[in-house]
Amino acid sequence: MVTFATLPASRFRRRILGLGALAVGALYVIGAPIFVDSVEADLDARVPSELARLGFPDVTAEFSGQDGNLVCDRPLDDPEGARAAAYDIRGVRRIELDRSCRVLAAELEPAASAGSPETVGVTDASADDGELTTVATSTPTTEAELPTIVDIVAANPGLGFLSLLLAETDFPGADGPVTLFAPSNAAFDAVSAELAALLQNDPAMLATVLRHHAVSGIVPGADLVDGELTALDGTTLVVAAGPPPTVDGATVVDADIEASDGVVHVIDRVLIPDTPGLPVAEQPAATASVTWADGNMVLTGVVASEVERNQLVSAAVAAAGLGFVSDQTTVDPEVGVDAVVAGRLAALIVAMPANLVSGVATFDGVDVSVTGIYRSEQARDVFIAAAAGATVELQPPPVATTDDAVALEAQLNEFVAQNPIRFEPGAAVLGDTALAVVDRLARDSQQFTGVGITVEGHTDSDGDAGANLRLSQARADAVRVALVERGVAPEAITATGFGSERPVLVDGVEDKGASRRVEFRVVTA
Repeated sequence: MVTFATLPASRFRRRILGLGALAVGALYVIGAPIFVDSVEADLDARVPSELARLGFPDVTAEFSGQDGNLVCDRPLDDPEGARAAAYDIRGVRRIELDRSCRVLAAELEPAASAGSPETVGVTDASADDGELTTVATSTPTTEAELPTIVDIVAANPGLGFLSLLLAETDFPGADGPVTLFAPSNAAFDAVSAELAALLQNDPAMLATVLRHHAVSGIVPGADLVDGELTALDGTTLVVAAGPPPTVDGATVVDADIEASDGVVHVIDRVLIPDTPGLPVAEQPAATASVTWADGNMVLTGVVASEVERNQLVSAAVAAAGLGFVSDQTTVDPEVGVDAVVAGRLAALIVAMPANLVSGVATFDGVDVSVTGIYRSEQARDVFIAAAAGATVELQPPPVATTDDAVALEAQLNEFVAQNPIRFEPGAAVLGDTALAVVDRLARDSQQFTGVGITVEGHTDSDGDAGANLRLSQARADAVRVALVERGVAPEAITATGFGSERPVLVDGVEDKGASRRVEFRVVTA
């Protein structure tokens, strides 16, 4: 039996480092939701401040992850300008505007208080049974007459097929304002030819389907919370808050388009009621994917709930860093990937940055598969072990060209210029902050095969020149050893100390802090 005591020192160190990495990864996955909470709090405070500075005062923000909703104390003169400005703020992924930012309300005439106020239906999300109901409330008249829902659909090129269908029947067929969930052209493109023909040739069935897309009263996007709505055809629509919100599995891609007779929310799927004579809608398979490339992690696909979404985002933040994750997933309880699949993808997410130059992990509704480029043969074996049960196809890193070597050298030196490798004072021992820097350098150094990398150590001109030379050599050696321990091929990397021979001068005067540095030279082997 082989024990730790009988292992060679290098293998012992690798095992200890591997166990430590697993422990740190687990701690990150557990603690990353706290990270997400801090992001929300930061955006809640920072976005209104930035908007006020840009000329949009009296705006508050409510964020869930990196998706937010702007609420205004008073209508904005340029609401779309505020929305565009919010998108430019660092950390913001998606922004929606509350009606309070868009509606330009005219003051009521004094005599209006003597009569009965005009009423429209709005959502009451506080019902005890969890159903989203509509209640009557007073609304002021607007400064300018808004177009009707039918006019809005007709004027929107992305709703052209719906406009043709609306022209074939009376809409909305309800007393008072309505909320229309309007399928896009792409949504109609995805339905079967049988259903498309039925909608165009059977007016009664068309009216039923259209009424299934509308509810009585005005339901703003901000009120699309978890619960149910009753459609005009009497059936139930299940709403999930998101963001973005979904209605019977259809994602709201554009919300709160105001009309004189209600409001329009554009959705990405056609809602099919359970009505005799209608083709049964096939549920799409649950799919999700993770892409790791150029130091960034991108999450796409559909998940069953916020639990699975947080599971994936937390793993990605732990593996790649908060500023290097793009979450493009949507939530659909009916067809989204479940906790088991999300857990398998999360394990791959954690393993990707350390072992793959780039890669894509995909769940196609049945199986999990991974393609990518491994950093080293050792990294390949580690990743395959982490991907147990998945289909894995990995390729070796490409052989570097001269241009690749030049680009890699610039990449390494730019990174250490911004993130210097710190040592213990007067010693060749890597400081605590240097470990994360060396981790990143090791990953970047393994993008190609066929390169020769030299680690160069430099000191300032203080002290004895011979002692400085020895210290710079020892520090360069320490960095080389750390990179080899992290998977860089020993034969591909050397270390050279220059002492104080090459100081950094600014206007003829040495910048001693800049002189104490580690640099890299990269050539094709």
